[in-house]
Amino acid sequence: MTKTPAIIFLLIGLFVKSLYAQTEAVFAEKMRLPPKATHAESALHIAESFLGKPYVAHTLEKTPEALVCDLQTFDCYTFVESVLALMLTQKASGRYDKYQNFLQKLRYRNGKITGYSSRLHYFLEWKHQAVAQGWLVDVTESLGGLKIQPTIQFMTTHRGFYPALNDEKTVAEIQNVEKQLSQIPWFYIPKNKVAAIESKLRDGDIIGITSGIAGLDFNHEGFVVRKGARAYFLHASSDLKKVTFSVEPLADYLAKIKKHSGVVVLRIND
Repeated sequence: MTKTPAIIFLLIGLFVKSLYAQTEAVFAEKMRLPPKATHAESALHIAESFLGKPYVAHTLEKTPEALVCDLQTFDCYTFVESVLALMLTQKASGRYDKYQNFLQKLRYRNGKITGYSSRLHYFLEWKHQAVAQGWLVDVTESLGGLKIQPTIQFMTTHRGFYPALNDEKTVAEIQNVEKQLSQIPWFYIPKNKVAAIESKLRDGDIIGITSGIAGLDFNHEGFVVRKGARAYFLHASSDLKKVTFSVEPLADYLAKIKKHSGVVVLRIND
């Protein structure tokens, strides 16, 4: 058996320290942004400050499961929750440890890290918890949303996409989550109805894009940005590999992507 040279551990340690320092520097920069009148406006201001940041998938897949604080790269999920955690921190103490606390409360079931299955992998559960915590209001029904209750099972029926689902205990835990989510009715706005409610969308609203893929709840997330009379989409784009605005209004963006079935609209509480 060969031993890993000490220099390797030293280099890994230096890299981790460097990444941590970079994240703290970005955090301090965001805390200096002038707060806006409402929480939604402040969140959008923070979100826009990340324009051009690279899209990187799977940044949370660490073993063992631990809180990852990365303000350098994003996927659509980490972009939304990082911005929301930054806004909540700015409105509170402005301390980095408080940011970590908010991020953990957003990302993990009841804010507790007890392994891979304690992370809120399904956006449906994420939004239910954020609403229960009082940070968001689901306004989808009031905008004319339709009630649905789809079967959620994508993760456990596509285990090859999720390396962590390599043991039966974890699979059983995720299956239990899926079973519970499948028993909850919720509301969505079909994508062919989004143009009709576009005028009611506000800057900083969080948009969850529902999925037409069997067993999956949502495909994508981002923020509403109003430009004139139209609502656009600010998101971490997997296609463009960066944080960016949609080229076209939200309704048109949805129409051109077959797998997107509609939206849920979440409003940030003050």
